[in-house]
Amino acid sequence: MMTYTQIMEMFGEYLAKEPNIEVVRTRWGFVRLYCEAPYYDSFEAMLCRTPEELFTELLEHALNGQEYELTLQHKKSKQEIAEELRTVRNLYIEKFQNG
Repeated sequence: MMTYTQIMEMFGEYLAKEPNIEVVRTRWGFVRLYCEAPYYDSFEAMLCRTPEELFTELLEHALNGQEYELTLQHKKSKQEIAEELRTVRNLYIEKFQNG
């Protein structure tokens, strides 16, 4: 079973380069905050009570961001994008399972 610390390390590189997401420790678990510039008056917060919830939340955000970037490039088909995202998802899941 992974810890919050391991999850944060696993997604450390992603969180360092993603300006719209912040993860904060609280007494109830970790909270994933999302705020997209220039709309600072609108944000999302998700309480993650377990490391598994935090993993799922960060993985979905990372994959959504990557899908958006790949779509903007217009160089890959939808099938190629889906395959690349599936590969990335599987790599994260493997890391999670191997702790």
